[in-house]
Amino acid sequence: MPACRGGTGGYLEEMTGFHPQAEVSEYTIPEGCPACAADLPVRVSAKGPLAVCSHCHWIGRPVLTVTHKGLQVSVKASRA
Repeated sequence: MPACRGGTGGYLEEMTGFHPQAEVSEYTIPEGCPACAADLPVRVSAKGPLAVCSHCHWIGRPVLTVTHKGLQVSVKASRA
């Protein structure tokens, strides 16, 4: 009986979120937290950026935009 995915090896990645070859970059944005203005650690992976403030515990997905002046980081307002 053939495997569900044809033996592509994607099962582990889909079920656990584990990406053995995924490249991850980590940055700290000085005074970047939109809630408390503390330094904001940001991790960027293949799934996009994720930020978690170690001071106030704000969690969000910042929007990263490359401009001619460098990297611009912004946060979209959430809807309730």
